[in-house]
Formats: sequence, structure tokens, C-alpha cells
Amino acid sequence: MLQLKGIFKNWRTVSVSTALSWSMKLLMVVLIPHEIYYGQYLFSVAAMMAVGVSLVPSIVQKNYRITLPFELDFLITLSLFLHTFVGEGMDFYQKYEIWDQLLHLYGGGVVALLGFVIVYTLHYTRKVRLSIPMIGFFTIIFAMGVGGLWEIGEYSVDVLFHKHTQDGLDDTMMDLIDDLIGGLVIAFIGMIYVKYSRPEARVRLAKPLGEVFGIGSRVDRLMRRITKAEERIRRAKNGNK
Repeated sequence: MLQLKGIFKNWRTVSVSTALSWSMKLLMVVLIPHEIYYGQYLFSVAAMMAVGVSLVPSIVQKNYRITLPFELDFLITLSLFLHTFVGEGMDFYQKYEIWDQLLHLYGGGVVALLGFVIVYTLHYTRKVRLSIPMIGFFTIIFAMGVGGLWEIGEYSVDVLFHKHTQDGLDDTMMDLIDDLIGGLVIAFIGMIYVKYSRPEARVRLAKPLGEVFGIGSRVDRLMRRITKAEERIRRAKNGNK
């Protein structure tokens, strides 16, 4: 009973996005031995790398005391989860031709968001002073640069391991165009954010789990029942002595 109390002690302060992010990390970890069992060693290594990359925001915040937006950790993890667990693990890349394009659009947006956070942090801390259009330009270039490295990685995998991750020049160009579109969208939103946003007006998915659907009050009732049950058990034991 006491161990159960310890498990529930701090859960209500965890945000929804953090809970979802760690749930997806756990699912990716569970996928690794499954793929190793079926001989998908290359994909298993990719899944382990994805889990490692998804931990970077948490490690940076803890070790370097840098506060990152909760959206960044969640969105990076979601992008890797959709690629590894859903795309590769559940064969969505093979089942749905549009899956690759959708993920490149989404992934390009996530990478652009990362670029925006980097340049905006430098701008906000006055380490680099940029105009709003230059912040948007950096965001787009960052998304395109990472997208280009991704395509180089796919090409290298095809050559070294005789895979078929790329379907020719048209596929590569469409992926880069998707990265560009994602970068443009985030750059536009980012420039508006820098110019007009107010910190107190931001609505975030950082609501504690204890406040979602009244879960906190329900758990409180459960814990009160557990406490009463413990008291009855103690009384019964004392009465038998």
C-alpha cells in the first residue's frame, strides 16, 4: 500500500505533453527487441538512435539548465515516433504512399521550430541581434540544411546496405520541397510570434495531469479509501493481539 502511495505522489505535477512524450519513448524502446528478433538489425539501430535523439531536450534542460519550450521535446519525439514505430514498425511507409510526404512536411516543420528556438534564444539573450525577417530566413535555411543531411543519410543507407529508401530524383526533390514548405510555415508563424506575442497570453499544453478530466480528485478519493482500508487492517490486527 505504501509503495502505491509513493508511485502516485508526484504524478499530478507532470504535464500532459511530458507524459505523452515519455509514453512514445517507451513504445519505441519496446519496438527494438521485436525488430531484433525478426532480424531487422539496421532498423533496430535506427530505433535506438531515435530514442537517443528524443532524449536530447531532456538532457539539455537537466545538465545545462536551459529551459526549452515543452512543445520542442514533444514534437521531436512525436516526429521520431511516427517515423520509427508507425512508419517502419507498422509499415505505414509501405501501406500508404502519402505517409512519407506527410512526415517530411511535419518533420520539416519540427526541424524549423528547432532552428527558430535556437535563433530566437540567441536574439532574446542579445548574443546575436537579428531583424525579424532574418530570424525567419535562418529558420528556413536551418530546415533546408537538416533536410539535405537527411537525404544524404538515406542515400548512404541505400548504397552501403542495399536498401531502397529513396525512389529516385523526383522523390528526393519532393522531400526537399516538403522541408521547404515546413520551414516557410514555421518561419512565418515565428516572425508573427516575435512581433506580436505576449508571454502571459500563450496557451500551452502544459496542464498538469492532475487537472485533466478531474483525475486528480478521483485519485485523491482513491487514496483516502486506501488509507481507510489500512486503518481498518491495523485495527483488526490490534484486535486480534
